[in-house]
Amino acid sequence: MFKRFLSSAERIRNIGIIAHIDAGKTTTTERMLYYVGYTQRIGNVDDGSTVTDYLKTERERGITITSACIPLGYRDHRINLIDTPGHVDFTIEVERSLMVLDGAVTVLDGVAGVEAQTETVWKQSNRYNIPRVCFVNKMDRQGASFVNTIASMRRLTGWGSPIPIQLPLFKAQTLTTKDNSGGQLVGVIDLVSMQHLDFSEHPTGRIVKRAPIPEIVLEQAQKARADMIEQLAELDDTILEHFLESGDAASIPMDLIQKALRKTTIEGSAVPVLCGAAFRNLGVQPVLDAICDYLPHPNERPLPALKNDKKPQKSLFGLAFKVIYDHQRGPIVFVRVYEGQLQARSMVKVAKRGKQKERATKVIELYADDMEEIPAIEKGNIGAIIGTKNICTGDVIVSHSDTNEYELAQLTIPPPVFVRSCEGNEKELEQALHYLLLEDPSLHVHYNEETGQTLISGMGELHLEIAGERLKETYKVHCKLGKVEISYRETIASGSNQDMDFDRTLLNKRLQTKILMSVEPKEGENAFEIDQITVGGNPIAQQKQFAPVEEYEQAIEEAIKGGLSHGPLLGFPVRGVNVRVSVDLQTPETSTPQAVRAGVQNCLLQMIKKDPMLQEPIMNLNVMVPHQFVGTVTKDMNGQRRGQVLEIGELEDRALIHCRAPLAELVGYASVLRGMTQGTGEWTMTLDSYEPVPSHRQEQVIQSVRGY
Repeated sequence: MFKRFLSSAERIRNIGIIAHIDAGKTTTTERMLYYVGYTQRIGNVDDGSTVTDYLKTERERGITITSACIPLGYRDHRINLIDTPGHVDFTIEVERSLMVLDGAVTVLDGVAGVEAQTETVWKQSNRYNIPRVCFVNKMDRQGASFVNTIASMRRLTGWGSPIPIQLPLFKAQTLTTKDNSGGQLVGVIDLVSMQHLDFSEHPTGRIVKRAPIPEIVLEQAQKARADMIEQLAELDDTILEHFLESGDAASIPMDLIQKALRKTTIEGSAVPVLCGAAFRNLGVQPVLDAICDYLPHPNERPLPALKNDKKPQKSLFGLAFKVIYDHQRGPIVFVRVYEGQLQARSMVKVAKRGKQKERATKVIELYADDMEEIPAIEKGNIGAIIGTKNICTGDVIVSHSDTNEYELAQLTIPPPVFVRSCEGNEKELEQALHYLLLEDPSLHVHYNEETGQTLISGMGELHLEIAGERLKETYKVHCKLGKVEISYRETIASGSNQDMDFDRTLLNKRLQTKILMSVEPKEGENAFEIDQITVGGNPIAQQKQFAPVEEYEQAIEEAIKGGLSHGPLLGFPVRGVNVRVSVDLQTPETSTPQAVRAGVQNCLLQMIKKDPMLQEPIMNLNVMVPHQFVGTVTKDMNGQRRGQVLEIGELEDRALIHCRAPLAELVGYASVLRGMTQGTGEWTMTLDSYEPVPSHRQEQVIQSVRGY
């Protein structure tokens, strides 16, 4: 069915396509699939025929929601290509793909230049030190500017300098059009080989004709090449020495330039920039060439950073970076293997979970939503395993005989700020949500005991809409979904103390303990402290007939976390509370750890009911608009959205408005901003903090969420 690409590690490239939404990631990916012979026709986003956007929801909406992995064969290389989402709600998909990538192609819109989400994925790539090349797409569109896009890349800080290695060639035989804007793109000038790349031989662009550079633009191309050499000379000593000896940029051979570009790209001091128009089948093959020529193979990349300094064993060291659920096969775990090989039917374990073993019954190669069974995933490669039950995103997979405990730094997951209710068959829903949370670690689920509802929390409105659709379509759960709401938090307005004699009978068993507790409001997240655990006022260490003190401490911790997991007003998590507790045990039979857990949680629940209050998420916003709309946008932010404009700065030819506002006032803001700025405004937001809901609004919020 599929041709397998068997390559040594030096010929493997684990590459991601990253960009702002609608920059052309999937369109570029579909051309790559066609040009390497993977598909017989070019997939189109608009008519839902793409390979990588295979979910029904993706094809209906025309956006990428989940990362898809496809192995390609090109120039005797194996390219494991991952197409990632561009929408801000699915940033976690990009984050977990970057965990295992060796390089990335950043796609930029030639009209818009660097956009809001471009900066986000760039910063994510910086965290993992991912070498990258850039592809300036849509150079055929009116208003596109290669020069302006390169200039906008100054905003992409923390990594290498952009080095243009191509120039666009337009119909009028010029390298720029009037006002430096695009349109009528006919080819590309390659500054490394000093050739004209002509894609007009075949309507699909699959034939690349290399020809001499037209005489009319030769001088401009020579100057651009000299600029490229000058930039490289600042970064690479070999180029500098050759340039100083010859004094002529034209004399530096192509292979020397390619070696210098590869070295500086992998080091992170340079970012080669290419150009084209993927939708019109122009300039995509050179991107594949750049992946092979300039981006690193697995042996040129370090192992993932571990929390401890233990060196992985050679037998097997892999990283689970994604889990999807298949209705017939169960969980499918995507794995990157760094050491050894992962064989079919082998016993493996998660390094941080001690002796718990699982069997990888099948090893498969992934082709978006298709798959082929293979004997093993070799070192440096990406594949998937079937048969495991409890492996999650971010787990380190090792051989069952490896006794070391490895743990990666935690995946960066922002707290959820939207929530929606979900009601259905309890057993079906519980199982489906279990697998959905394995698939998407940015989703959270909790149960509201007062309303009897299961609540799903996520990154945004679209994120929760997609989660609801997946529950129905993928997991076949018949459920009723509530509307998307703001995910508030609860806290206490003032502190208090309580002395409780807890004495209950449960299932004919007496539970008894004395508790002294104080709760105080604090900034930030919750904290707790156990003052003392005594028996009749004496230290528990002297009482051998009781359970070990560690069990009582664990019971108290679990009780506090459980008591703060949902608040008394609306069942949202409680934050900003400091708890201090002392426990006095009675008898070994009645004051068990279970009794202490019940007593502490009961006491805490009573105390946070005394003076509760709601907190709402406050967002940090960066709004980018043309200068003529600054007044309109700031007036709306200050007057209509309870916002606060913090700073107005410059961003090339636009104004950058930095402000703060409650999330409740930003629902639907994208449409409002487009209306205020004639479609030219962009914005991004991140969670800044949680602050008290104004007293006059708290009752309105409670009634709105409860529905009564």
